[in-house]
Amino acid sequence: MAVQSRTDESAGGAALPATARASVALPGSGSEIRRLPITRVREDGGWLRVTSSGICGTDVGLYAAGVAAPTIFGHHVVGEIATVGADAARRWGVDAGSRVVLEEYLPCGTCSTCRTGPYRLCPETDIWGGGRRIGTIPVAEAPGLFGGNAEYLCLPPNAVVHPLPDGMHEDLAAWVLPYANALDWTTDAGRLAPGETVVVLGPGYHGLAVVAAAVAGGAGRVVVCGLARDAERLAMAEAVGAVPVVLDGANLADHVRGGTVDLVVDAVGSDAGVVGPAVDLLGYGGRLVLTAPKKPLQIGLDTSAMIRRSLTVRAVRGRAPEGITAAIASLADGSSHLDRVPTVEVSLDGVGDMLARLAAGTGPESPHIVVRPNA
Repeated sequence: MAVQSRTDESAGGAALPATARASVALPGSGSEIRRLPITRVREDGGWLRVTSSGICGTDVGLYAAGVAAPTIFGHHVVGEIATVGADAARRWGVDAGSRVVLEEYLPCGTCSTCRTGPYRLCPETDIWGGGRRIGTIPVAEAPGLFGGNAEYLCLPPNAVVHPLPDGMHEDLAAWVLPYANALDWTTDAGRLAPGETVVVLGPGYHGLAVVAAAVAGGAGRVVVCGLARDAERLAMAEAVGAVPVVLDGANLADHVRGGTVDLVVDAVGSDAGVVGPAVDLLGYGGRLVLTAPKKPLQIGLDTSAMIRRSLTVRAVRGRAPEGITAAIASLADGSSHLDRVPTVEVSLDGVGDMLARLAAGTGPESPHIVVRPNA
């Protein structure tokens, strides 16, 4: 049966289909393909035709834990503005046909946090406090299409949209958010200075992005650490510009002399066992950046060593908007070298299987996994 289409007369854009296919994560486990309605656009909103939706560890964790209600995942979203209301077009600086990257945050825009700049910390978009983000809103909330694992995504008025330059390859565009995180963590939180030595713990999705950020930031030496099973990812990190180190059967100090490192970025997830050895690596004035909560949440630190060597431990959440700008520029001019990391493409029909594989630890060697809803 043919899919009906229509044009929103009140908004710029071409005809839209009446419905869009989406991969919907289900309570308990599993997922299914559904068709959901594409509603008339509001003057202060729009519709995005999704061209790529990167899968990250948050998606895998949500899938493994099970959602409370059917939800469309996907919060690393790139696409083309299909139709947009006049108010939204002015606010976002876009027109129908503009290529954009969408942040996951849905800030209120009026609280003191939003007014002073760090909208990612707005209580309304804090997922730890029950806030709303792209990729976490149940499909029961009309029109339901609020995640990137769908052909079209509804752009609410408080969406955070960034235009992309013409000609940026789709694979690189899908790196914008993780790379922006990494740039923020290394240059802002990590205070990276040219010539410094950086150690990256973990060659996963964000670990490779941190390697790229450190290299682009002028680090003198970048070391990336992983396990024997990470051999292919370590090779990818080496291609981006890092020295790979396999830690099986040894500790960090056997490969990187303690007290000589300027910056350690922890990108291994919940493993609390890496924190103490990471601190031991740091020289005077060294910085440790923590990117994820540890288990157990309470961990011990050698405060004497921290005081003697004037060390800093910095925890991070997401990225500032300046990180997005810097990431887009670096990806566009080729200085990120993230084009050297293979892209694994997934269709909408394959999303559920891929999330299940990743949750079981049997995913692809490359961590750059991108859903192509309209492929």
